[in-house]
Amino acid sequence: MKSLGFYTIITYIDRSRTVLLVDDENMVLEVGKAILQRLGHEVITAVSGEEALDQFGQHRETIGCVVLDLTMPGMDGKEAFKRLRELSPGLPVIIASGLAAEQVAGQFDDMPPTSVIQKPYQVADLSAKIEGILNSGS
Repeated sequence: MKSLGFYTIITYIDRSRTVLLVDDENMVLEVGKAILQRLGHEVITAVSGEEALDQFGQHRETIGCVVLDLTMPGMDGKEAFKRLRELSPGLPVIIASGLAAEQVAGQFDDMPPTSVIQKPYQVADLSAKIEGILNSGS
């Protein structure tokens, strides 16, 4: 915030509106990005766990939420989740998977994700989860 006489100029990036979307399937990335942009979010994409960590490192100050695919070649979603939480313990992360939410949650006993969404996700489900997280400040 910069004060100029009677005027105050607030300069910040709306962190809560930027989502890091991670999936190894290009179609899922394209559709997910389009959905999130229509909902008013800035979207940064990554096709792997490794790229997700790189993107997070570059855009850490602007990312307010991560939607992370669980099953990917190389560094999977579980390992990427662990590393993201080591870098930023309070970072909201939604795990996306074709498995039932209970099956996914059971894989994260020691450090649960913020939420789980079943793939293929619907616009209303994705919107509700992200807005719920961002509006709660978690």
